[in-house]
Amino acid sequence: MSTYEEWCRNMDAQASHIIGVYREEDPLGGRFPEPEQWLRRYFECMKCGDPDRVQVMVDELTEAKYVLGKDLREHLGGAQLDMNGWTGAAADDFRNYLLKLEDAVNVLVECIDSLLLIVRSYQALVLSMRNDALNLIDQTLKAIDNAGADGWKIALAVVGAIAGVVGTVATGGAGAGVAVAVFSSLVSGAAGVANETIDGDSEFTVCLSMAKSSVNVIHGIDVERAKIENALSTLSTFVSGSKLAEVRPDRPVIITAPSFDPGSFGMTDEAQGKHRRPTDKKDLVPEPKRHEDGPYDDGVFGDRYEEQGPA
Repeated sequence: MSTYEEWCRNMDAQASHIIGVYREEDPLGGRFPEPEQWLRRYFECMKCGDPDRVQVMVDELTEAKYVLGKDLREHLGGAQLDMNGWTGAAADDFRNYLLKLEDAVNVLVECIDSLLLIVRSYQALVLSMRNDALNLIDQTLKAIDNAGADGWKIALAVVGAIAGVVGTVATGGAGAGVAVAVFSSLVSGAAGVANETIDGDSEFTVCLSMAKSSVNVIHGIDVERAKIENALSTLSTFVSGSKLAEVRPDRPVIITAPSFDPGSFGMTDEAQGKHRRPTDKKDLVPEPKRHEDGPYDDGVFGDRYEEQGPA
C-alpha cells in the first residue's frame, strides 16, 4: 500500500467515526443534513493531492532544466561555432535562427523555474492541509472525550503555506518577466481564516463545531488553491499565443521558400573545399510534419497551438 493509499484509508476511517458519532447523537434525527455534508466534503478534500507524486514532478522538472542547459552549452553553442565562415542569405538566416533558439531555451529554463515554484507551492499546500486535518481531527476527538471543556484553538497551516515557499525565492533583474509575473500571482489575493476553534458541551455539538470549522478550512484552502491556479494560467501565457514564437521560433523561412537557391547555402569557396554544395532542395532538411493537437491543447482557454493543425 502506498503512503497516499494509507492516508486515504485513514481519512475514510476518521470520517466514518466522527460522522457516526454525529448521527448517533443528533437530537434532530438528521432533519438538517448540511453538517454531515460539510464533514463528508471536508474529508474528501483532505484526500486530494499526493506529496510523493508531486516530488516526482519536481525531480523531472529539475532534470528537464539540466538537459536544456546541457543542450544549450553543447549543441547550440557548437552549431554557432560551426557557422563560422558560412556566407550567404541562407547562412545569415540560419545564424539568426540559432540566436532565437538560444533565447527560447533561456525563456524555457525560466519557465521551468517558475513552474517548480508553483509545484512546490502546491506541495506545501497539500502537506499543510494534512497537518491541519490531523490537528482538527485530534482536537475534535479530544473535545468529544471531554465535552464541556474549554475550546481548543487551532492555527491553520494552509494560510501561510504558499507564502512560506514564495518567501524563499528572490526575483528581479533583466529577463525575469516570467518569474516576476508568476511570483506576483502567488503572493496576490486575500488571506484565509487563520484560526479555528473546536468546542461544545456534548458530543453532538463538538461534531457540529468541527463541521462548521471545516467549511472555513476548505475556504482557506480554496483561497490558496486559487493563487496556484492563477499562477499556472499566468505561466501559460508565456508559452502560448503571441508569446509562442519566443519559445518555439519559426524555422528559417529562406530554407523552404520557393525562391531559395540551394547553391547559395554553404561556406566560402576556400572553406568549402571538396565538400559539395546542395544542388536542389531535396538535399536540405525537410519541413517536419505538423503533429495533431495534444489532449490538453483544446481546453477552456481555446486552441493554444492552432498552427499545428492536422498532421
